[in-house]
Amino acid sequence: MQQLELFAQPPPTPQYKTGDWVKTKRKPTVAAWIKRGEVFKVNAVHPIDGSIQFWNPHINQWDFLYPDEVKACPAPTNVESVVENLLTVESVVENLLTVESVVENLSTASGWIDFHYKIRIDGKQHSTRRKQDKSTGPYYIYRWLEGKRQRAKYVPAKKMGEVYIAIGMNKPVAEILKIISSPNRLDAILKNGK
Repeated sequence: MQQLELFAQPPPTPQYKTGDWVKTKRKPTVAAWIKRGEVFKVNAVHPIDGSIQFWNPHINQWDFLYPDEVKACPAPTNVESVVENLLTVESVVENLLTVESVVENLSTASGWIDFHYKIRIDGKQHSTRRKQDKSTGPYYIYRWLEGKRQRAKYVPAKKMGEVYIAIGMNKPVAEILKIISSPNRLDAILKNGK
């Protein structure tokens, strides 16, 4: 009979309500890409377990946090005051880019080239940014952003110059990926004999 009484009790009232602001106390177990100390606005609260629905900007979709992973916090300062602070800093420090030009550069950027060397230590392969004895490389990687995610693709040394020029000309990412994945023009000429 005591077990049935547990079910007769109303569910506990959730700690948070829609519109509250919460800050993560630690890295959540479920929410992707969220770190300790990030602030989010509560969109909905589950009536039984109290889990909090919020917009996860890292993956551009709704996600949830458990109540023990967050704590209430005041609403963050408005964006306008953040921009004003940036502009004040800009007036003090010369040659700083304006916020608008930074946003333009991010939206038109077609990616960048990264590199690394490979070396075996105790039978395990490691990557390093500096050339060391017995290391191989450099290996080139084309990196670009899709939303907030960083993507990467290996660039053969033969195509490095063509990819570098395409990035400099601000070609679209799809066109650069086509350059990387297409057969080398010199190899095609030698193969076809034309």
